[in-house]
Amino acid sequence: MQQQKSATLTAIFSDVLANLAFMFTDDEDSHSEANGVWSEASIEYYGCVNGALRLVYPEAFAIELAANLLGTDPGCEDAESQAGDAVKELMNIVCGQLVTALHGTEAVFNLSIPRVRVLPEAPTFSGEENENICTLCVSGRRTQISLIPSSGCAPSDA
Repeated sequence: MQQQKSATLTAIFSDVLANLAFMFTDDEDSHSEANGVWSEASIEYYGCVNGALRLVYPEAFAIELAANLLGTDPGCEDAESQAGDAVKELMNIVCGQLVTALHGTEAVFNLSIPRVRVLPEAPTFSGEENENICTLCVSGRRTQISLIPSSGCAPSDA
């Protein structure tokens, strides 16, 4: 089951990137841009189970994603200014598809508003993979997506 969850996370992330933005993933290890600006995007989900999805990525990944969504060049000012919103939209789509794949279409989930923050330093990837962490290269740039299960109930509307 552990490898199945990792394969599902990898497949959904890869498929959404390919279909949404014509960006492709591979398993090759890339150490490029290790010293550049890195960010983290996160989104939480609440329902029959709770958890979060986290993506760590270099700035160039977000700019290329935005450029592809906007149909422009990565050097365009709009691509840079819309990079954060592009990653938030990616996270929203990936999270929605992931909870449906893992828990079926009958379960109802609420998703939080995705958040993006700049990391104070480049991340260190341990190289250790588990069922909840996938490290992939996207267009030659290393990214890491993590599923973070949590315990407890969904927040109350009261």
